[in-house]
Amino acid sequence: MGERRTAGTAGIDVPTLVFAVAGIAAAAVFSFVRARPNRIADGVSRLLVQEDPAAACILLALWGIAGVAAIVRMAEGARARLVTLVSIGAPLCAIVAAGVVTGRLGGPDPIARISLSVGFWATAILGYSTFLSASRKTGLGEGLARRVLGFSVPVLLGALLFSGLLDAVSVMREWAVQKTVFLAEATTHLVLAGSAVLVGCLLGVLIGVLSLRHLLVRRVAFFILNIVQTIPSLALFGLLILPLSALSRRFPLLHEWGISGIGRAPAILALSFYAMLPIARNTFTALSQIPASLRDAGKGMGMTRGQLLARVEVPLALPLILAGVRTAAVQAVGNTVVAALIGAGGLGVFIFQGLGQYAADMILLGTLPVIAMAVIVDMLMGGLVRLLTPKPLREAAA
Repeated sequence: MGERRTAGTAGIDVPTLVFAVAGIAAAAVFSFVRARPNRIADGVSRLLVQEDPAAACILLALWGIAGVAAIVRMAEGARARLVTLVSIGAPLCAIVAAGVVTGRLGGPDPIARISLSVGFWATAILGYSTFLSASRKTGLGEGLARRVLGFSVPVLLGALLFSGLLDAVSVMREWAVQKTVFLAEATTHLVLAGSAVLVGCLLGVLIGVLSLRHLLVRRVAFFILNIVQTIPSLALFGLLILPLSALSRRFPLLHEWGISGIGRAPAILALSFYAMLPIARNTFTALSQIPASLRDAGKGMGMTRGQLLARVEVPLALPLILAGVRTAAVQAVGNTVVAALIGAGGLGVFIFQGLGQYAADMILLGTLPVIAMAVIVDMLMGGLVRLLTPKPLREAAA
């Protein structure tokens, strides 16, 4: 007869064990930083144990605790809480160690570049993955405590950035050199993405409403929008250059307004096309799911078609419509990167310049903020969707 599991205990936690073994390898085997004399020269990889043995020992101890907790039989809640703390402590230890090591290796030389290498990024990713895996088993659910723990690493990272501890990291040195340009391009990136989402909302909601009432509109609009979604963004930008250039030559007023074959006009137009489909599709789906009895009740109260739409249909459909806006907004933040290739600006400028110069630090200077923007937009829109979703529907979805 097999061994009976003790009540309240759990067996081997395979995901945590895998993360712990990978974390130990990241701390002991993978290079932690790469020192280069300048931006484009080749460099020398350094292990964390070579540059900061104390930090390496702390990381090994933390991942060792997680590995032991994954194997030893113990209460699942206690194990999850212990592993959650480890998943927060390991990335924070790596961040502090990165500041110390890069500051020592870089020194006062403004040309030297000390890049964070595989060991650091692996520790950060493994810590986040471990947190996602363990925090769901702690009993915190989606409550305030879990959100506080989830925000602890980015908040402390922001504090360390403002403290100057990480100023010697190559990405921060690129930021220091190009701060003014970076802020201008980041603003441009947000303006392009926001403008596209705004246009996509206006036209997408209109298409969704008209598609519900007219079969021909639904077939034509969704046929076109589905085709647009299959076209790569760079190809779509290229397709818009010729007609917009012709229009700007034919109508000088358009050229005075800044509408031409390159620049912001084709970028916003293309990005708006990409944003329309999820918004229009969600609008149509949400409106089509409203029970006919509610519409009949509104008509019985004497509402016109416009009043019925504004007072009954849109409020009921709003959570699902905003879910489409959420998808469109996140897509727009990412797709705007490519707009730099047609002179529209944005953070893609740093990414493509870095690719052309084989400068990984400049690529990261453009990539990391785009990732942060997408995550923040997704979280804000997700919170807005939950806020506007009626409580019974939230509980049913949970």
